[in-house]
Amino acid sequence: MNKLIYTALLSIALPLIVSCNSTSNKSTVGILPGTVIDSFSVPVTEDTLNNSVFKVKIVADSAVDKGVYIADVTFGNNIAQGKFTMPKGIEHVAPVLRPGNSPYTGIVGFKLETDTTFYDYFEISCNKQNTRMGYINSYTFE
Repeated sequence: MNKLIYTALLSIALPLIVSCNSTSNKSTVGILPGTVIDSFSVPVTEDTLNNSVFKVKIVADSAVDKGVYIADVTFGNNIAQGKFTMPKGIEHVAPVLRPGNSPYTGIVGFKLETDTTFYDYFEISCNKQNTRMGYINSYTFE
């Protein structure tokens, strides 16, 4: 019986340890829906009265095993959500989020295990009137 418990614990813990030790790219193996994968936040400089922020969170969708994620965006009191799917062939690679070059812009991309390049993939941008989300590049790894 102890061997059975040990084997069960090892089968759960080992994939988590292996995926946490990866430094070149993150894997989504074992990630549960609703898990925040990456996020960032910056103050809205034009709104000092309300201390507003531009915040982006990338959250694992219920179809995370197929590479589907939710972009959860806040700009002041405005909230928006959108979905994106990782490129075919790298559905298991977790997205990476970084601030864009323009104010109130976030770029979702990825890094491959064999490369340190950040590949821009999906852009999120906000202003006082609109929140826009869309693919900016196309990749396939089949």
